[in-house]
Amino acid sequence: MVLTRQSTRASSMASQLQAITVETSTGSTCKPRKKRTKVSEDESQETTSSSKPKRARKLKPEVDKSEFLPRAQSQWKVGAHVSAAGGVENAVLNAASIGANSFALFLKSQRKWESPPLSNESITEFKRLMKELGYESRMVLPHGSYLINLGNPDAAKREKSFACFLDDLKRCEALGLELYNFHPGSTVGETSVETSLSLIADCINRAHVETSRVTVVLENMAGAGNIIGSDFGHLAGIIKLVKDKLRVGVCLDTWSQVMHSLRVMIFERKMAGITKFDEQIGLKYLCGMHLNDSKTEYNSKKDRHENIGLGHLGLLSFVHILNDPRTQNIPLILETPSFEQAKEIWGTEISVLQRVSGEGNVCHHNGTTKEGEHLVDIDALVNQLKKSVLNGAKRN
Repeated sequence: MVLTRQSTRASSMASQLQAITVETSTGSTCKPRKKRTKVSEDESQETTSSSKPKRARKLKPEVDKSEFLPRAQSQWKVGAHVSAAGGVENAVLNAASIGANSFALFLKSQRKWESPPLSNESITEFKRLMKELGYESRMVLPHGSYLINLGNPDAAKREKSFACFLDDLKRCEALGLELYNFHPGSTVGETSVETSLSLIADCINRAHVETSRVTVVLENMAGAGNIIGSDFGHLAGIIKLVKDKLRVGVCLDTWSQVMHSLRVMIFERKMAGITKFDEQIGLKYLCGMHLNDSKTEYNSKKDRHENIGLGHLGLLSFVHILNDPRTQNIPLILETPSFEQAKEIWGTEISVLQRVSGEGNVCHHNGTTKEGEHLVDIDALVNQLKKSVLNGAKRN
């Protein structure tokens, strides 16, 4: 039988009790307690300081960059939503390890209303690693809690969401970050869309007063149920009511129904260049993108992410995005399944997307992309993506 720590401790305590019982039954008595002597305050401090010396602060080990995947030198900043388990500072290392040029993270548990504050050690180490590994703060797109609903007509519930929302923004400021991405919210079927838009904007305005520099980034949504954000008009309506227009923006998610129909309209280069997004919101508000293929067809109103090149959008859709200068120098974040094999899957997706990026690329319908004098075989790249997913799924 293997003894656990608890069973061993219990056995030890039982043996001690048995020994005491035997001594008592044979007439033995317990030894009297020694009389305490009074110790002066000076002696006490001297004894304490000599018996319990202060522990020396552990030095952080130097980062081993030898196993990091290479990071492409590109104007298109492709990265992923990486884990921050064990401390937000670990997100920087996790991003660097997969060759990411940008990254997203949760600043606290996305499933709890309240979380412990960030420690000074984590904040300091996060900033140190950002500098050491060459990440600019505007290439980090933290994601808000899934619990937040600033559009809820119930005042008490909305206030609870606002407290969580504001806490996230203050964490961003503590870490020196500039952007904060979140889902706008829902009417919960108890009010009009217009009322919810007004409530969301009011919360953003309040948060702007209590913070100094973070830009609030609204995300477009799939449109299920009473969710706000499936229509560009929703996002435009919120922005219209926000007082400080310099601190509000939009993150476009490619899997959503709007991106299915707009993938060519927005990102295929045209001399005229006007798009529905430009008309309703304005490209100046584009602060980032989530790069996800889709398991479902257009207008399904379902949030079902698929790995790049394996879904209904296909790799050529992302070739459009990564050849448009309007998507340069903003975080382009993968939220695709990683099967706990980030380096295998996200590393491959980042590498492939960076491979097809560049203003010289021209999309062809025969499955190839012309890159200057070189031809990129799209089918071969898709097979590479499939292989990485299969390998990652097997190892998980």
